[in-house]
Amino acid sequence: MVLKTTFSIGEQISILNETGKYTVISIHITHVVVEDEHGFEQKVPLNLAVKATAVKTTHIVLKDELLDSDKRSLKNKMQIPSIDLHIESLLEYDAKMNSFDKLNFQLRKFREFVNTNLTKRKTKLLVIHGVGEGRLKNEIGALIARNDGYSMHDANYSRGGVGASYIEIVLSRAEPL
Repeated sequence: MVLKTTFSIGEQISILNETGKYTVISIHITHVVVEDEHGFEQKVPLNLAVKATAVKTTHIVLKDELLDSDKRSLKNKMQIPSIDLHIESLLEYDAKMNSFDKLNFQLRKFREFVNTNLTKRKTKLLVIHGVGEGRLKNEIGALIARNDGYSMHDANYSRGGVGASYIEIVLSRAEPL
């Protein structure tokens, strides 16, 4: 069975086993020359070129659609617990604390956060430590490295450096910090 399909110049077509949008530039006996959405031209055999047609739909019914309350609870379960360890986020007033005391306070809050989420059986945590000189990040990294079942990875990169880290927990091996 031979399909005779006629194309016209400027028409949108599809190519079998390919993704993307293609526009017919020229038509030949055995092939068409098309331009893709990035401006590249290519020869396509006529047996692989098909007319692109829009799929018309009226009403789509989703099977097993979640209720709004179910969606909220699912979203809450999927959220990664996070803590901001910037001293101004942890304390309202810190004028009487020196740098050493602030660092120890931040590390204590970090340990409490990790231990709380360990009891909740969370396996991934986000810790915002800030870019700064990296002292807090280094101390957290050293604490994580000393304890089995924990690993630390950079979370996001900004112009000044990495200001947050992911802590991953292997529940079967992790002990409270």
